[in-house]
Amino acid sequence: MKELGRFDVIIVGARIAGTITAAALARRGWNVLIVDRARFPSSTLSTHLFFSDTLRVLRELDLVEPILAVDAPRLRWLRFPYVTARFPQHDGFDFALCIRREVLDTLLVEQLRSRTGVTLLTQATVKEVVRSQARISGVVIDDGLQRWTARAPLVIGADGRNSIIARSVGAGIESRVPPLFAWYYTYFVGVPIDPEPAALAFRGDYPELGAEYAAAFLFPCDGGLTLVGYGLEHRAFAAFRTDVRRHFFNGLRRIPDAWERVTIARQVAPIRGTGQLPNFLRQASGPGWALVGDAGCHKDPHTVQGMGDAARSAWLLAQELAQSDPEDRALDQALARYARKRDQDLRPMYDFTTFQLRSRVPEDVWEQFEERTRLDPKLAELRVAAMVHAVNPAVVYTPERVQAIAAGASLDGHDTG
Repeated sequence: MKELGRFDVIIVGARIAGTITAAALARRGWNVLIVDRARFPSSTLSTHLFFSDTLRVLRELDLVEPILAVDAPRLRWLRFPYVTARFPQHDGFDFALCIRREVLDTLLVEQLRSRTGVTLLTQATVKEVVRSQARISGVVIDDGLQRWTARAPLVIGADGRNSIIARSVGAGIESRVPPLFAWYYTYFVGVPIDPEPAALAFRGDYPELGAEYAAAFLFPCDGGLTLVGYGLEHRAFAAFRTDVRRHFFNGLRRIPDAWERVTIARQVAPIRGTGQLPNFLRQASGPGWALVGDAGCHKDPHTVQGMGDAARSAWLLAQELAQSDPEDRALDQALARYARKRDQDLRPMYDFTTFQLRSRVPEDVWEQFEERTRLDPKLAELRVAAMVHAVNPAVVYTPERVQAIAAGASLDGHDTG
């Protein structure tokens, strides 16, 4: 087996989490190898919507300008079944974007190719990790023609919820919740867009399939397209998938606010989706390894957190690693700090998304919390600000805060700007 070389860090996965990590570490002088099995342009299952937390990180790394130049509407409002509010002003951004992943990820990869200190391998698969005593010290790569060994004191898994790095290092599961919903989407042209473009979601049901809860979402995106999605409770997944197209459109018909927009438009892409959407929070790091993005935490997309989680976790890791040298004994200390900070960052929205938060307060308290959201614009704005991490989500999404807000606690002092 041939040796590809020695690097300061090997990153597996070249989408949002991987490119941000690679760009940040290369800027600090690290010699980076980043590997992805895809050939770009390449799509991936995603709701595509991302917020100011992602844009802030991309701007820090001089990656944002090509993204802002894409012809995607700047979405000023979030209109979801449980909350409606404008996106807050957050460090210069007051909008969300929805960009197809084959466009977005390719732009990021092309930016990465021009960065000093980055070696990028695409159409190559990491087969296993290499160990030196109790540490991870490299990977074995298959490019379809031969196998190579690459070595580094740190291997980072940015390779999604089915991460080979997480599996190979035996990353522990800190929390696991079974799949909650199944989600499918396609693209339409000609869907009416509000004068102030908004990310829209509408609630429905599909009792014929046993689903008391279903939802449609319409996100205006690049290329004059609208991402049109439909999802329902996971218990209906097996029945839904027997005839995806029929059930997708039957479900949309049951939601008039969505259907009246879709029925005058034209579908231009196949329907894609899955119900294989596990919720988990994995151990974030260990001797010689770390996980970022979906590799470390995956949750149902109904709260649209995946791309922001990827950007923030990658940035947190890079910030901690900036305080150490790749060969320094302080590397493990930096990885441990990252793990603590990542968990603090992710846990409130993880608990909200997986309904663990709701289970920790009395049902009447939760209903009062939701009722106040509908009636109090300040609370709606605060919840949207928490979604985009313009404020710490813990100011809203902890049992103590839910109970206090439901009881009428003041919202003053929580800046959403």
